[in-house]
Amino acid sequence: MNKPLLYPIRAVSKQTGISIETLRAWERRYQVVTPQRNERGRLFTEADVQRLRLLRQVVEQGHAIGQLAALTNEELRSLSVQPDEFADSYPAIRQLEPSTPEPGTEARSNWNAIDLARMMTSIERLDYAEVERELSLLAAVLSPRELVHRVALPLLQQVGEAWHAGKLSIGQERMTSSLLRNLLGAIVPLHRRTSPPARLMFATPTREQHEFGILLSAMLTAGGGLGIVYLGTNLPGEEIVKAAHQAAPQAVVVGLVGANGARVNQ
Repeated sequence: MNKPLLYPIRAVSKQTGISIETLRAWERRYQVVTPQRNERGRLFTEADVQRLRLLRQVVEQGHAIGQLAALTNEELRSLSVQPDEFADSYPAIRQLEPSTPEPGTEARSNWNAIDLARMMTSIERLDYAEVERELSLLAAVLSPRELVHRVALPLLQQVGEAWHAGKLSIGQERMTSSLLRNLLGAIVPLHRRTSPPARLMFATPTREQHEFGILLSAMLTAGGGLGIVYLGTNLPGEEIVKAAHQAAPQAVVVGLVGANGARVNQ
């Protein structure tokens, strides 16, 4: 009897389009598959590869991997084909939707485990590692849209208000930008498509240092399965135009906050 084929993680990454880092994270955090191991590392079966392809397909539709890990392959196929009917058929998915817990009750899932006050305290202490840990945990169970609307936007509102009130320094604000930039970098590989239907470019012009708007827009774009070209902040207008001609995105998103005298040359 022939032994089943076993694939090393690099081969699986190429077959599924999932990065090696993401494969390791999905296995470690969610046990989506249980590969065999030898002295060289992980070895995946053909069944593992097929399941990972299914998971990637459904994740690309905007679902969080934390929601999908416990589902069977049949349920994943149903979700991929008929998402609305699937949600009605499997109450476990509805239980993971955002909700407000009743006073005095514990949140039933990580969807509700959002403690912005604790993150703000960590930002005030410049405790980069703690805020990064909290954001990473939330990113594991929330879709990019939920992550932006339920976590990033409220957090940024609090950071902005605290900065204007003189309670936060520029360094604390910049640390928050750095954390969100890293979060964007973590989201992109999970939702990257080989041939995205469109690409968007993100930048801010000269003297515009505020990055939050383009960061959140890029997160939503990546989560929607579109390609992104992220240039960052404080770029001369002619450089943005030059990059747009070179990368040929379908749209250029330029972030501006108020009237700061910045101008993008046409």
